[in-house]
Amino acid sequence: MAGRSILTNNNRMLLDTNFIRKFEAFEDELPKVVQRAAALTNRWLRTVTMAELGYELHIDNKALRSRFRTYKNGRISKLWIGVNEIGVHRMGKPVQNKLGVRVGSEFYDGAFISPMQSDQPLVFRRTGKGRSSIEMVTVDISEDTENIINNYLPDINRKFEEFFYREFRNVLSRAA
Repeated sequence: MAGRSILTNNNRMLLDTNFIRKFEAFEDELPKVVQRAAALTNRWLRTVTMAELGYELHIDNKALRSRFRTYKNGRISKLWIGVNEIGVHRMGKPVQNKLGVRVGSEFYDGAFISPMQSDQPLVFRRTGKGRSSIEMVTVDISEDTENIINNYLPDINRKFEEFFYREFRNVLSRAA
């Protein structure tokens, strides 16, 4: 599955961490606080992006959950987003008629419904005259995902700082 990583080497979104210099006296607690704040920031971005993408495309979050993964590796926190095409059967209940299939408000001319090794009714379309020349009808979500992520990128530093201060207070209250 193709993906996009936020806060990694390929598509790096560097956080503005200059404000952390004020807390250098707490050098023992600082790495733990930064790590927790980065993980919470990734989780926040995952949640808002998945919710908005589901709303825009009329897709249930259950179908999108496997396309959003957060990883923690030492002090690095990553968010991976799968942007491959998604089957139209995820956008609602497919309804067959003589001319094709309707899923939600979209109509796919010449399509048909078949479970084909699945417990869900999948939507397919013939690509040729041969028996095996069929393909699943899919929708490209990469551009929508990219636009949604770009809308939230300016807020990442603000959210990181907000999570940092919250976690810093938590760590200090535990230490006292």
